Amino acid sequence: MAASDNLSTLSLISKGLFQRQYDASARTEPLELSYRRAREMTRHYALTMDDVLSLTPKFWNAHWDGIIVRDITAQILTSIQLNLVGGTVARYAVERPDLREFLEKVLNYDVSTPFMLNEVDHGCDAKNLETTATLQLDGSFIIHSPTPGAAKFMPPSMPVAGIPRVAVVFARLVVDSEDRGIRPFLVPLNDGYEMCTGVTSTLLPPVSIGRVLDHAITSFDQVHLPQTAMLGKLEMPADMRENFLSAIGRVGYGSLALSLWTIPFMQYGEPTPIISFRTQQVPILHALAQVNVMVPYMNWATTQFRDTSVDFRVRHGVGAILKATFMQHGQGSIAGILERCGAQGVFIHNQLVELEALTRANGIAEGDALVLCIRLATELLIGRYAVPEATKPECLLAQHELGYIQELKTAMKGIKDTHRSDEYNSLLIPRCRPMIIAIGHRMAYEAALRAGIDDDLLALYEAGMVLSDMSWYSENLGLKRSTVYDKERRAMDRILPRLDQLLDGLRIGPYCTAPFQTAERWGAFVAAAPSFMGEGIVDMGEKIENRETESYAKL
Repeated sequence: MAASDNLSTLSLISKGLFQRQYDASARTEPLELSYRRAREMTRHYALTMDDVLSLTPKFWNAHWDGIIVRDITAQILTSIQLNLVGGTVARYAVERPDLREFLEKVLNYDVSTPFMLNEVDHGCDAKNLETTATLQLDGSFIIHSPTPGAAKFMPPSMPVAGIPRVAVVFARLVVDSEDRGIRPFLVPLNDGYEMCTGVTSTLLPPVSIGRVLDHAITSFDQVHLPQTAMLGKLEMPADMRENFLSAIGRVGYGSLALSLWTIPFMQYGEPTPIISFRTQQVPILHALAQVNVMVPYMNWATTQFRDTSVDFRVRHGVGAILKATFMQHGQGSIAGILERCGAQGVFIHNQLVELEALTRANGIAEGDALVLCIRLATELLIGRYAVPEATKPECLLAQHELGYIQELKTAMKGIKDTHRSDEYNSLLIPRCRPMIIAIGHRMAYEAALRAGIDDDLLALYEAGMVLSDMSWYSENLGLKRSTVYDKERRAMDRILPRLDQLLDGLRIGPYCTAPFQTAERWGAFVAAAPSFMGEGIVDMGEKIENRETESYAKL
C-alpha cells in the first residue's frame, strides 16, 4: 500500500536532516532545509533518463511515497526537478547528447531547476506569453521581459542553500523580427549565492498554507544565452498550437503526478485519536475506503500514461479525470477529519490544515482543474475522442456516468452555436466538472474491483460516491436515501473491528510527526515553544479604583 515499499525512504527519515522541527525558525532556515532534503530525496530515487521518459513505476512511486508528508516543500521541488524539468530536458537529450551532462546534474540535484511558463499577465493563457528570446547574428540569444506583466510568476529563483539554479524558461522565439512561436530555454538564474547578471528575483510573501516555497517574480533584462540554450528547432513550426502543446507536454504528466500526493495526504490524516463516536468514524472510514480505491486507480492511470499506443489526448484526459476525482476525495476527507480534531487541527505543526490547503493548491498547479474539466468534458461531448468505457456498465457508478453524460448531450441538442455560445456557457459549463468526476468515480471503482480490494471498503466507497449525488440516483434509479445509508452503515460496522489492522496496512505511521499524536511529541512541541516568566506585579488596588471614580465623575 505504501510507495516506500519500493523506494525504502524509511532509511532517510532516520537521518537528522529529516527530523521534525517544532521551533519557529526564520523563513529562510526551514527553506534551506527543504532544499537540502529535496536534494537528498532526488538522489535517493536515482531516476534515470529512461525513467523520466518512459514513466516507469519508479518514476510514479517517487510522487506518492510516504516521505512527502515529512516535508511537502521538498517534495514540490523534487517533483519539479524530476518531471517538469527533467522530463522536458530528457526529451531533447535523446537527439542532443550535449544535454545529457546537464540532465545528469538535474537528476542528481546538483542544480535546482525551476520551470518558468506562466507570467504575471498570462496565467491560464500561457500561449500568449510575452517574454522574448531573440536570435543574434552569432547564433546566441537575448532573453528579455519587455513589460512588468511579462515577468515569470511564482517559480522560485532567489539563491538558496548554495545550490545553483538553472531554469527552463518558456519564451517567444524571434528571428529577424519574426515570431516563430514558443520554445523552452535553459537560463542560469544564480550560482546559489548571487543572482546572474540581468536576472531579477522578487520574493513574494508566503502563501497561507504553512511553510512553502520561495515563490517569486522573475524578470530578465537583456540576458545573453549561448546557442545551446534553446531546446527545439529554429524553424517556423507548421502548427503554432501543436508546437506549444508539445513544448509544455510535461505539464500534463505533472497534473497526474501532483494528484498522487493526495494518497499520502489522506493516509496521514487517518491515524488520529478521535474514533469513539460514529460521527467521528464516518470521515475516517470513508477516507480509508477512498485511499484504498485510489491506489489501484492510480496504478491503472499511470499504466495508461505509459502506453504510447493510446492517443495522447486520451492519456491526458485520464490524468485530468484522476486529478478532479482525487481533489474531490482529498478535499472532502481531509476537511472532514480536520473538523473533528478540534483546536489541535489548526496548528501548522500537526499538518492537517497544511495538507488540506495544499490539496486545494494542487487544483491550480500543473493545469487548473476546473479548466481541464471544462475542456475535457466539452471534447468528450462533441465526440473529438473518447476515454476508456465502463467494463461493468451495470454497476451504480457506471449508470451514473452514462446517465450524466446523456443528460448533457441532450441539453446540447437545443443549443444552436454549440460549445462556444453564451447558452453553452450558462447551461453546460457549470456541469462539466461533475461529469468528469462521475467518470472518475466509475474508473476508480472498476480499478479497485479488478485489484480485488477488500469488499467492505469497496462497498463503502460506492455508498459514499452515491451519497455525493444522491438526487440523481433518486430521480433516475429510484434509490431511497435510507437504502444507501443502510449500505453505508453495514459496511462501516464490518470495517470498524478491523480498523487498526487496516490503518497499519497503510504503513504511513513512520512518516507522521504531528505533535498531537503522542504524548512524547506533544511534550517536545511544548518544550520548543517560547515560554515567558518573570516577577512582575500588577497593582489591583487603590490606583485602579481612583481611575474608575474619576471616569464616573466625568459622565
